[in-house]
Amino acid sequence: MKTKIGVIGPHDSIQRIMYVAEEFDDITFLPFPYQTLSDIDEILAKHRHEVDQWFFSGVLNHTYAMDNELITEEEAGYPPLHGSSFFGILLEAQLKMDKVIKSVSIDTIANEEFDKILSYYQLDSLEYYNHPFRNGVKAETLIDFHKNLYEEGKTEVVITSIKNVYHGLKELGVPVFRVTPSYLSIKLVIQFLEERAQSNHYRNSQVAIIGCRVELNSDHLEELYYSFKSKYHELDVKRHLLVIAEKTNGTVMHFGDGLFFVFTTRGELSQESEHDLYNLMEEIKLETNLQANVSIGFGETVSQAEQNVRLGFRHIGEEEHPTILIMDENQTITRKQPSQQDMVYKSGETGSVWKEKLKDAALSPGIVSKMLSYSKQYGREQFSSQDLSRWLKSTERNGRRILSEMERVGLVEQCGEVQSGERGRPRKVFQFKQEA
Repeated sequence: MKTKIGVIGPHDSIQRIMYVAEEFDDITFLPFPYQTLSDIDEILAKHRHEVDQWFFSGVLNHTYAMDNELITEEEAGYPPLHGSSFFGILLEAQLKMDKVIKSVSIDTIANEEFDKILSYYQLDSLEYYNHPFRNGVKAETLIDFHKNLYEEGKTEVVITSIKNVYHGLKELGVPVFRVTPSYLSIKLVIQFLEERAQSNHYRNSQVAIIGCRVELNSDHLEELYYSFKSKYHELDVKRHLLVIAEKTNGTVMHFGDGLFFVFTTRGELSQESEHDLYNLMEEIKLETNLQANVSIGFGETVSQAEQNVRLGFRHIGEEEHPTILIMDENQTITRKQPSQQDMVYKSGETGSVWKEKLKDAALSPGIVSKMLSYSKQYGREQFSSQDLSRWLKSTERNGRRILSEMERVGLVEQCGEVQSGERGRPRKVFQFKQEA
């Protein structure tokens, strides 16, 4: 299957990119030229999902698309302007102007990048004035910046990467040259986009299983099992899941005792699917007063995906809000809640230092990884057993036990105490050791 890459940029920029693209026989390139940046809105609205990756001609149009949330970082790329691009256009300027240029004004190239170039080639005598790229900067602002420097006699020539700035300065009679990405820069970005597209193809073809488990009250389990009421509850759950299965091109299977699986592929799941699952959990709670848990497992095979679903259920506790737990093929867990930042942690893998220290500890790596993720998510470098019990939905006594064990093996250290506001001794406060 050929990768499709959409190319967005001014007409002349697209021509340069398509020239390099001729080397790639296994990729289909679709050009989308524009006149003004606002044209990008319509291009992406109509064609966003027709290609695997988007190639933007430069930082300006890429930033415009990102700032307006027209696309995500994982869907696109652009060729950066490196030193070779600048020196190529500087040489062209010197040949055309028949003089050695000693002062220039530039834009879109970072000061750090430019200083490294001059230092490496021992060109510190070249005087330059830079207007580094910033989000939302207008072409008129850059035109005034370059024009004023030239009229004050501080610069001999302007080097810009922005088409509107180039034409604006041309009309004002300011000597200006337009820098463009180098051949190698364009080629490397195409290769990067191709690799990412192939990786996405592979991931999207993986098996995905949506597991929904309705937690039946154990006190009335036998009564519910034989009652028509429980059968109606299960039919209601299946009805909602059939809607989700239809949207994801999946199949629903009922395993009894309130457990349902929807078999589909990773590529069929979308943000809309998440909203449907949140709604499902809320409706089950309202209609039956029962808690529904959702675990999604990914895998290269059905067996691996199913195993990950069941492992995911083990990491779900009692939640106040609808929670979706996702476990991928690398045993990475993502915990999702509406209007909350996703929390990501490993179920069983730790760094080499931690792995060595956990050998003799009565703790699972998953608990330690989850604890670290919560501390990062909430910005809590220091924490107590009360914090830990709240994060892990556990008792404070269990929180003290976990911290005591982590302190024993050298993963955390006590860094202070805090009064609890109640009678008794103050609570100990801990932090992760730096070497851990």
